[in-house]
Amino acid sequence: LLDDVQSVRSLTPSDRLHPLPGVSLLVVETAWRCTYLAFADDACRNAFSERIKAALFHSLGEGRIQDDVYQAHLWQGFSAQSLVASGRGKWAPISSSSKRKQRIILNGRRMGFDVDSFDAGSSATATATDEGVEVRGAIENEERFVEGLLMKACSFSVESLEKNPKDFVDFLDATCRLRSLSLADLDLASKQTYCLVLNIYHCLLQHALLLSIGGPPDKKTVGHFKRCSCYEIGGDVFSLAELECCIIRGRMSAPVNARSPYVDAPKSSAGYRFYALRTVDPRINFVLNQGDTSSLPTVPVLNPEVMEEQLNAATSAFLSRQVTVDVSKRVILVPKICDVYRKDFGEGDPYDCVSFCLQYLDEATQEKIIELFTDETNAPSIRYRSSSDHFQSNLQLML
Repeated sequence: LLDDVQSVRSLTPSDRLHPLPGVSLLVVETAWRCTYLAFADDACRNAFSERIKAALFHSLGEGRIQDDVYQAHLWQGFSAQSLVASGRGKWAPISSSSKRKQRIILNGRRMGFDVDSFDAGSSATATATDEGVEVRGAIENEERFVEGLLMKACSFSVESLEKNPKDFVDFLDATCRLRSLSLADLDLASKQTYCLVLNIYHCLLQHALLLSIGGPPDKKTVGHFKRCSCYEIGGDVFSLAELECCIIRGRMSAPVNARSPYVDAPKSSAGYRFYALRTVDPRINFVLNQGDTSSLPTVPVLNPEVMEEQLNAATSAFLSRQVTVDVSKRVILVPKICDVYRKDFGEGDPYDCVSFCLQYLDEATQEKIIELFTDETNAPSIRYRSSSDHFQSNLQLML
């Protein structure tokens, strides 16, 4: 049991956040969960704390498990059921494949009263270092914090977690700060909120992929994966499917015959459209990563100051891999997502989709497509690619 303990610390939340005013709190930290103990007064808390610390010191003298064994032991302690349990009783189950499934809250290591809130006037963090990106201290604003959080998330791989899991524990603590983000203060029509929500979505996707027990999802499990993998944000809880379909795409067209890897949010999640972003931009179909191998292995860290350039670059990078032209057979092959969300490009005609994509393709491909369309008596055939049944194990940053 003591091998699981990371640290023991006293906690004195502000009066506004204290869950039990008048009592003293002690935190016992393990890798995946912080346990909070309440005491009648500081003296009782301090006495108990000293006993635990003495036991930890004694166990060190006897030789706690070595680092390599400790790393394996740390991952054995991870259980999706513990994450499910953190949301049971607080959050209602979500409908997936006609079943009621418990949400998996991935940013629940710390309680809301044990994280720094996003108060005005706080100073900056999210610092780039030679070893990666460090998220620490007070935060300048929500947007800058989430940018740093996504950068930190994409610095991990399955292999790096096994080598240095303690860095990931720091990341888990950072994600807990999303619980204090104020949803009421978000301007749903602004570039800042658009970037913030897309960055949160990609951070959650990376987080969920890294912790997928038994490997990445597949076409049979991706529905549960996207509907049950959640972040608690600002006093509410959002799954990958709800962030994508109800918020990011909340004012865009509904999917047509969506199948893996495209997962629609259940009808019971319609209330989340209250937070639907006002931006309607077809480029989101090519920027929003689905986690499958037909998507890019990289994601951009969106920043409102250069968002247009980033969206154009990500769109061009995706389409350069997904659009091909066979001049001899007069066939244009376009991404499957253009079929699923066909009405984002007009009335649903595949020619509308090609017309939209044309501006983001390289000059050689543009010339081939224009050549095919110059013969009005023999229109080219437009076909959709098949969906991918394979998924990424983790995402990387788009440079």
